[in-house]
Amino acid sequence: MNVLVTGGTGALGRDVVTALRARGHRAVVLSRRAGEGADWRQGDLATGAGIAAAVAGQDAVVHAGSATVQPWKYRSTDVDGTRRLLQLAVEAGVKHVVYVSIVGMEGVAYPYYRYKLAAEAEMRQDVLPWSILRATQFHTLLELFLGLMSKLPGLMTVPYSWQFQPVDTADVAARLVEAVEDGPGGLLPDFGGPEVSDFRSIAESWRRARRLRRRLVNLPLPFKASRQFAAGRLLCPEHADGKVTWEQYLARKYG
Repeated sequence: MNVLVTGGTGALGRDVVTALRARGHRAVVLSRRAGEGADWRQGDLATGAGIAAAVAGQDAVVHAGSATVQPWKYRSTDVDGTRRLLQLAVEAGVKHVVYVSIVGMEGVAYPYYRYKLAAEAEMRQDVLPWSILRATQFHTLLELFLGLMSKLPGLMTVPYSWQFQPVDTADVAARLVEAVEDGPGGLLPDFGGPEVSDFRSIAESWRRARRLRRRLVNLPLPFKASRQFAAGRLLCPEHADGKVTWEQYLARKYG
């Protein structure tokens, strides 16, 4: 099967490409950057440049591209870009699009989620057959959060009470490949990591694995989203399907 992977150079996208190829599929990478080889397509979801050429000849698309850390591009990439991708995929004869989304977003007061929900709504328009897989927070995303929270000299300021269910991108990628092979399935069961942890313990493990000499300090945040994170709104403990724990991920990366 020929499968285009949007966001194919991101943390999840790279694992999706690897998993597809391991299963005997042809994985074509879509990236904003120029690359080499017959299985590389340069394109931009936000502008539409290169997307028509990228979907040409594809049987399916794994849509993992997102403006996760670029708030000024949330609408143009995640919403408008998804709509444009679907329209062009129909014209190209694509049979199935699998979209990667996030567990528990409804009603959570975090701006990015509003755009992800809007992108899901575009998928549900039935422009072409679709599947949506919602996952919990990637290990790589939590590392990004922790890096941002370690900017003050000698300190790590972390909201202790936030709860996450970290999941490995390789585990999510394997499930996405299954979804591609199974065909359109609509909204699939949530996919979560194997354990639920508070952010304090996650930060302590990260600090220890990286041998950082920083003092861990609680950072209470008086915002609705912060209270919702602490209340476990982003969890799916009944779907703890991932295999790699946070500690195992850290051991693999930092030894």
